[in-house]
Amino acid sequence: MSTAEIQKVNVQEVQREWLGRLTALVDAVEQWAQELGWSTRRIEKRMEDSEVGSYQAPALLMQEETTRALLEPIGRSAPGADGVVDLYLMPAYDDIASIYFANGAWHLLHTSVDSAHAPTSQVEAKPLSKETLHDVLRAMRKHAA
Repeated sequence: MSTAEIQKVNVQEVQREWLGRLTALVDAVEQWAQELGWSTRRIEKRMEDSEVGSYQAPALLMQEETTRALLEPIGRSAPGADGVVDLYLMPAYDDIASIYFANGAWHLLHTSVDSAHAPTSQVEAKPLSKETLHDVLRAMRKHAA
């Protein structure tokens, strides 16, 4: 196998690993959101990565009553993380939380919002779970009201 063929296989493996990790995240968030009473719809996002090229990545739209949120993949890598996904309040794309993969698990970093809807501080990152997602979605609903 030539060096170019080996590099292509490695690139495909890196992309496959990232998409598998991302799909598992979207699967979990979709299930939790539905259990919490949110409607969901999967969409695809076109991604560009300087190392692995172009690809389609899963994203998730969520809605409860008139509150809408988007779970959107941002990138396969970032300093200190092996994947970043943002959670936005729609339609303004208010960045409410970031979810990042580090040390073999997904973690949620939530931005606190004051009564004037201005970000005030970031709280400590917590392991992503149904409970931490519920806390963030509840805060998003309050922020949207």
